[in-house]
Amino acid sequence: MSWQVAAQSVQGSLQRLPGIRNVVAVASGKGGVGKSTTAVNLALALALEGARSACSTADIYGPSQPRMMGLQGPAAHEPHGKRIEPLEAYGVR
Repeated sequence: MSWQVAAQSVQGSLQRLPGIRNVVAVASGKGGVGKSTTAVNLALALALEGARSACSTADIYGPSQPRMMGLQGPAAHEPHGKRIEPLEAYGVR
């Protein structure tokens, strides 16, 4: 069995982000339903299947993704003051 993920087109006059083929959004109108857990598990599963994978969150009340990924401190750092570099764990940035 084999598979290949094709890059999807963007909507209307939007421009594709360089280096990003696809985006998977996990959202809900309610808190506490497992959005961060689902996002982390999807990113890990994609990485295990050989995809380049990253995970980001906008959760300002409970930034739990670094903890779920076994990381200490913030999810990113700014080594030279010009660019935010994400931390990496289990093949996921």
